[in-house]
Amino acid sequence: MSHQQLKGCSPLITLPSVVVSKILSYLTWHEKLATANAIGINGMWAEALRSTEAWNFVRYGPELEENIYFAEASRKNFAACVKQYGNFMRSVCLTFGYSIANSSSGFSIDNTGEHILKLLQKRCTNLATLLIEQEIPEGCHDVLSYYWPTLVGIVLDHIAVHCKSLKSISLYQPVINWSSDDIFIFSTNNPVAMKVTELELTFMSLLNHDGKLHLLKNLRGLKKLTIRREKVNNEILLHLVRNSLQELTLYQEEELPYEDQKDLGEDFWAEVIKICPKFKTDLILRCVVVLKTLFPPNMPLRNLVLDFLANVMTKGIVDHISDCYKDTLQRFTYTNSFLENQEMGDTRLPTALISLAQKCSKLETIEYGFPLSSSSILLIAQSRKLKNLVVPSVEVTYENDLCMDNSTPNKEEYNNFLKLAGSNKKNLESTVSHILGYQWTLLDGPLKVNERIKF
Repeated sequence: MSHQQLKGCSPLITLPSVVVSKILSYLTWHEKLATANAIGINGMWAEALRSTEAWNFVRYGPELEENIYFAEASRKNFAACVKQYGNFMRSVCLTFGYSIANSSSGFSIDNTGEHILKLLQKRCTNLATLLIEQEIPEGCHDVLSYYWPTLVGIVLDHIAVHCKSLKSISLYQPVINWSSDDIFIFSTNNPVAMKVTELELTFMSLLNHDGKLHLLKNLRGLKKLTIRREKVNNEILLHLVRNSLQELTLYQEEELPYEDQKDLGEDFWAEVIKICPKFKTDLILRCVVVLKTLFPPNMPLRNLVLDFLANVMTKGIVDHISDCYKDTLQRFTYTNSFLENQEMGDTRLPTALISLAQKCSKLETIEYGFPLSSSSILLIAQSRKLKNLVVPSVEVTYENDLCMDNSTPNKEEYNNFLKLAGSNKKNLESTVSHILGYQWTLLDGPLKVNERIKF
């Protein structure tokens, strides 16, 4: 819309400034700049653009959604946006899909992630929260080119010092050169180390790092941590919990040495809950042998993801999970992202899944990527008002394979209901939709779990 067209829309011109600022707050930074170009530098809308309400939250990226040839132009345009409106930005989220430095992506020095961060330091004087995420293209063979240079840490330190309103820095998948003498965010008493509240360290973040990550203890304000299981122990985690840690996501994708298996047991979790009663834990297990010992009592388990396991789950393990986490579990995912049409192994597993839905009072999501009968799906849906029930259509058999207990009221009538409602896909989807209270359908295709899970 041109300036003249906007002037012709008298209702838009006469809106109160508080309403205009609210409208602008819902626009992306691209759309805000387009609006600024359309209206010129004067008038109510131009005035509203120069307010913290209009720029309360700004998201740049994800860059991987666009071609690298357009990404440099996006960085240039966003840098111009920060120069003009940075003083009004309160919360900024940056998701880089290409190197944050200038050495590998071919970007000019004025269009690097480093340059954008320097502009945040100089222009965003009212910044309260900052989130920086590094994405890496699937199949990338040159991860080293994604290393965050020491200069990034220096700039972040400057941001932490000069942005007086800054309360929180979140770092997702920083690619760190652990051989460097200066591991920027972990240096003792660094200004940025005091402001990091969320940290996600994936496999890519921990390349070439050996042993336990004791440097985590320098992050005194850390509230949320995502990390590989083998990098932490009782000492490290208790230190973090005593400071401020409230949420922990653990990835385990390899078997632990025997001495490490003793950590994070029942007594440890009892101590954690004593220190922080509202503590939450998420657990993602891949490529490991699943035993009951991986699920100790007292662990405040919120989300459990089991993918591509080295063995099959059994009814006994699922029942153990139900008993231990009946008051905390919100999500249960069990699948194999790499293979389709897998046998479930223990034929009693659907019964255990129904029991899980019945026992776990906070359960909101069940994702199950193995064979399941229509009658089992119906009983799961009746057991709990789930927000998400995900089952691939290819895994469903349309049969009533469950034997009702003799104490079941109107046993014959109920069996007839299961038989009719689960006789075909249309009837199943319609009945489950009615039970759950929203339009429910079977998943078209296999159940895949993303490598990086955001809870």
